[in-house]
Amino acid sequence: MSKSSHASTRQLAGALKRQAGRVGAQDPNVRGANWWLATVETVGANGTVVADGLTYRRMETYQAPAVGDVIVVTQSGNGNLLAYGRTAGTTAPAGAWTAIPLASGFTSTHTVFGPAQYRIVTAHGTPRVELRGSVDATSAVTSQTNFSTALPTAARPSVVRTWVGRRNYSMDTKGIAVMEIQPNGVMSVFGSVSPNHTDWFALDGCYYDL
Repeated sequence: MSKSSHASTRQLAGALKRQAGRVGAQDPNVRGANWWLATVETVGANGTVVADGLTYRRMETYQAPAVGDVIVVTQSGNGNLLAYGRTAGTTAPAGAWTAIPLASGFTSTHTVFGPAQYRIVTAHGTPRVELRGSVDATSAVTSQTNFSTALPTAARPSVVRTWVGRRNYSMDTKGIAVMEIQPNGVMSVFGSVSPNHTDWFALDGCYYDL
C-alpha cells in the first residue's frame, strides 16, 4: 500500500527540519548565543583570531595566541564573537612560564625562591614580560655583568628596560639589585665592589614592558 501524498510531505518536512537543526547546531551564524570549541587558524594583529573560518575578539586573559590553539569561544545573541582562551594541551602554550637561559657563571639553585623564569603577558592592553625565581652567582658580582644569554625575539624589548629586585643582605650590604635587559635580549645585573658584592638576586615581582 502506497503512502498518501500528505504523509510523504510530512515525512519530508520532518527530515528537512532535522537536517536544518543539525546544520544549525554546527554553524555559529545560526545557532545564537552559545559556547563551543574552535581551532585557531590565524592570529590577527588587532586582538583577534580566526578560528573555524570566523573572526573572534580575544579576551584580555587570552594571552600569546598561536595557530593550532583549541580555544573556548562564544557568540552573543546579536552576533558578537568572543574568544575566552585556550584549553589545556599536551605542551606548554606560548605565554607559559619558561626558564631564563642563564649565562656561564650563573645558576638557579637558590631553591627557596624557585627557578629563574619569564613569561609574556598583556597588562592593560600592553605586552610585557613577567619574571620570577632567583639567580645565583658562582662568583660574587662586583660590576655590571650579563647573567643571561639572549631571550627569544618575542621577549626582547624595543629599548633598554631596567628594574629593581632583591639581593643578598647583611649588615654592610643593601638588599637591592638593579638589573636591565638590552634590545638583543641579554639581561645583566649591576654588582658592586667588596664588601657589597652580589652573591644572589631575586626576580619575583619584576617585569619589563616590550
